[in-house]
Amino acid sequence: MSRPIFFQCIVIDNQDPLMLGRVRARILTENFEDILKSVDSPKWNPETDPWSPRDPLVFNTLLPYFVYQVPKINELIQVLYVNRDFKYQNQYYIQNSFSSPRASYGEFNFGANVHTGTGLQIANPQVLKNKDGSIANSVSNGVFPEPGDNAILGRGSADLIVKQDEILLRAGKFTDNTLQPTIPPTGNEKRGYLQLTRFSSTKESLSPKTYFEFKDQVILNNYLIEWTLSNPENTQNKFTGSVYLYQLKPDSSVNTKNLTVGSVVNENLKKLVYTQSFTLLSRIDTIKFINDFIQTCNSKNVSSTGDRLFPVVGTKFPIFFRPTNLMYSKLKSTNPAEVKNVSEIYKATKLNSADQGGYGIILSQDKVSLTTPLTPVKVIVPQSKEVVGMTTYGALGSDVLFLLSNTSQIPGKNKINLKDTLYGISSDTFSNEIIPNTSSMVRGEELLELINLIVRFLVSHTHAYPGLAPASITEDGSNVSNILQELQNAYTKILNTTIRLN
Repeated sequence: MSRPIFFQCIVIDNQDPLMLGRVRARILTENFEDILKSVDSPKWNPETDPWSPRDPLVFNTLLPYFVYQVPKINELIQVLYVNRDFKYQNQYYIQNSFSSPRASYGEFNFGANVHTGTGLQIANPQVLKNKDGSIANSVSNGVFPEPGDNAILGRGSADLIVKQDEILLRAGKFTDNTLQPTIPPTGNEKRGYLQLTRFSSTKESLSPKTYFEFKDQVILNNYLIEWTLSNPENTQNKFTGSVYLYQLKPDSSVNTKNLTVGSVVNENLKKLVYTQSFTLLSRIDTIKFINDFIQTCNSKNVSSTGDRLFPVVGTKFPIFFRPTNLMYSKLKSTNPAEVKNVSEIYKATKLNSADQGGYGIILSQDKVSLTTPLTPVKVIVPQSKEVVGMTTYGALGSDVLFLLSNTSQIPGKNKINLKDTLYGISSDTFSNEIIPNTSSMVRGEELLELINLIVRFLVSHTHAYPGLAPASITEDGSNVSNILQELQNAYTKILNTTIRLN
């Protein structure tokens, strides 16, 4: 007759006073009360004898102390003896297997035997992997350790995975509150983690390959030139009118596709920069006046009288020129004189003599298009090569990161009190003690952008007269409003409120 090697026990107490990982458990195949009755001289005392040297139900862990794994109450353990003929002396335990990784939060002893001969009548749990090794439910991909990797698993969302060349320390690896035996856990991309990896090769960037494709390049028109006549109906060949230069605010309605000769531009999008008027000019001189204005905007940044039209630095193109909506409507007027006068001036309005007249988009100096042009677009294809050689990477991530020093303190804030946090910092301590007494981390490149903007203003600003405040726009085009806007944006652009330090 075969004699058992292991004995199954149910854990009845796991609060070892010595904190050595011992448990008190009762053997399934033996009468619990009879075991206690066998303790005599003196008889078993339920108040003082548990966990004492007289307690026959105490089992030492078979694992080394440095691998701390204590089962929960009512979980199953496997017990073995140094000499099974002398039970309750030199007795050791190891954790029993689980029915599924999803039951590791707490496995009732009956279910732990599902994969043994005594559990044939227990329904099998849902599989986590298909027979070909693929994950049965993709939402659980990466939650549990893979074969060949070593791991130390918590009862919930925390674990430590040791791969061949990588260490992963994770908390919050799934989105659910706890593992549930019948529900596949959903992997959490926003987990907290520490990853240390050694790569045998890395990618080295090479000079990219470039080629050109012709595409419709829809861009915003920056400026709008419009001309108008006060007396388009006159028959004396004496015209009075004006030409206007507007700066356009960014809006899809004024891009090179939507802004046309007859489209209406919302007045809120137009800022008048400059105007020139003419009086009693002939038709030929009127055309020349309008075209000279367009040519000035095309080739210069100041008017013929020396007034500033465009900033020295920064693009002024594209510039759209056309008649006002009122003048354009005169092309279909019932007054023959209006139609004749406006149409002849309209057809002759152009930047270059060879251009088709009427309207156009000045895309760059001397270059005019009537519609959104086919523009050569440079396509850059990154190139790289594999470089053999050991490289290590480290990454730390979570929703909110804290870099805490035991000795530093932010002036004006309290020193962080980490009392009673030796076994972990609670949510209340983070909220009440740490967050108020830490500051946001600064993004370096974004800070340099703001500093550069301020320095540009300082070195290039001018004063209208000594003693007056500096002009709001400097010689290089930087201005006070941009600096103030960037300062306002700094709270989100430069400061990272979710990476904090003291």
